[in-house]
Amino acid sequence: MTELVRIIYISRATFDSLPAADGVEPTVSRILSTSRRNNRRNGLVGMLYYGDGCFFQCLEGERSKVEGLYRTLLKDKRHCDLKILASEPIKRLSFPDWNMKYVPLDQSMSRLMTEHGFDRFDPYRFDHHLVERVMQLMQGVPDPTEPAPESRPSSPSRSIQLDTPDNGSPAAASASSSNRLLPAIAIGFSSLALLISLVCLGMQLGWF
Repeated sequence: MTELVRIIYISRATFDSLPAADGVEPTVSRILSTSRRNNRRNGLVGMLYYGDGCFFQCLEGERSKVEGLYRTLLKDKRHCDLKILASEPIKRLSFPDWNMKYVPLDQSMSRLMTEHGFDRFDPYRFDHHLVERVMQLMQGVPDPTEPAPESRPSSPSRSIQLDTPDNGSPAAASASSSNRLLPAIAIGFSSLALLISLVCLGMQLGWF
């Protein structure tokens, strides 16, 4: 049975941030593109947050693939000071529709930081409670880099009858009519047989 795990880690960017293009810093945009392509191939999902020079990332999927990806990330020169905040088995995915969801620094995150006494996004000072709050926030914030996945409704339930035609079908109507005719036919045959017997008896007695 496949074991699903979640890793939440943080790191610091080693590159100088440039003006955002389409709402995303250029280097972060390239990281997103590569991550989405590789995660799609490996069956991984997750989320990437970037703000104030820090990354906050969640990776979910099969244990061997998640751990293999993290080992690769340790060698990436575009960030440093990698630190795992959480590593745990899970029963379901937090970001099932996203190979790599991107969440930018926005007012919601700024309010959360202010609420906890931070003047900037500094995940190295987060406790377990704040990590959970950030994760909840990430799940509810839309990704500005691509449209939200469409909801696919479940197939409508259907009642299936085996060898039992529906009452409104032609077959049912035919069967119902046949069922009503059978008693009438039986009575007709019985009456005819009785009539023949009476005729025969009458001929023997000289009635005819």
